[in-house]
Amino acid sequence: MKALLVDDSKAARFAMSKLLKDQGLEVEVASSGEEALDKLATEPISIVFMDQSMPGMGGIAATRAITSNEKTAHIPVVLCTGNEGEKLLHTAKEAGAIGVLTKPPREEQLKEVLSNIKLEAAPAAFEEMATEEHETVDRETIMVEVDELVASLRQRVEELERQLQVKLDELGQRITATERKLQPLQGAVDNLDNRILEQVKEQLTADASNQRIQLEALRQQISAGLEEMEEREGRLRDALIKKTKEKVTSMMNRKLVEVRESLVKSKEETRARTLAMENRMKEMEQSLMAKSIGISIITAALAFASAYFFLT
Repeated sequence: MKALLVDDSKAARFAMSKLLKDQGLEVEVASSGEEALDKLATEPISIVFMDQSMPGMGGIAATRAITSNEKTAHIPVVLCTGNEGEKLLHTAKEAGAIGVLTKPPREEQLKEVLSNIKLEAAPAAFEEMATEEHETVDRETIMVEVDELVASLRQRVEELERQLQVKLDELGQRITATERKLQPLQGAVDNLDNRILEQVKEQLTADASNQRIQLEALRQQISAGLEEMEEREGRLRDALIKKTKEKVTSMMNRKLVEVRESLVKSKEETRARTLAMENRMKEMEQSLMAKSIGISIITAALAFASAYFFLT
């Protein structure tokens, strides 16, 4: 028995698909009203769960298109919405929907809607989907998804570390190049006037500021990536706690603890490297300031010597 789930939100499709599969339904998904009409024209669908608010053809318009077409009018449509009210219920019934589910839907609410629908398959079809074999397959599927997510998180952390290392190497090269630029200034200080000295100091200050801005942007990017991974970890853990039995939950918690420890370690290492980089920037700025002061002192000394020579 196949249900068509229509929703433009990937997260909503995932959550609703789980609920429908728990009720023994085979689930087909579509991300828009237009895609839903195409699937209904080519695939045998027993019931449609239609999101109300979608870009392009909305849920109400798509429901009218289904119920007004003699080829699909027999298919029951349930409208899924985050809004409530008598006006919405009236609009849904006018469009031909047989019921309304409030998002996020509850399992009891879904069971009530399904119990009021006369589907083509016998009730035994729902009970067969709840056998021990199905539970085993579901556990294996969940574990595969967890392993894939763990691998994805580790790859993301490795990529962030690689990007950070590249930035550190580039920064080191820039610092080395800057230090090389400063070396000939000591020997050529006699040929510099006050205007050239000011330009050199401004350029050095600009370089240091640009490097500091790049460092801050990289740190924000890393923090955002770590927050996103922590958020995904939390969502996955909540979903698994609701849908798996005690044994699967225990195994998942161990996996999630390992991932969290890895993330915390990576985060601490990243923060340590960032702090080290900031310290190096401060040292470079202090070095540049000291060299600039030295140049200014030498210039002032030359000016004083010249004045003294001409006066004497």
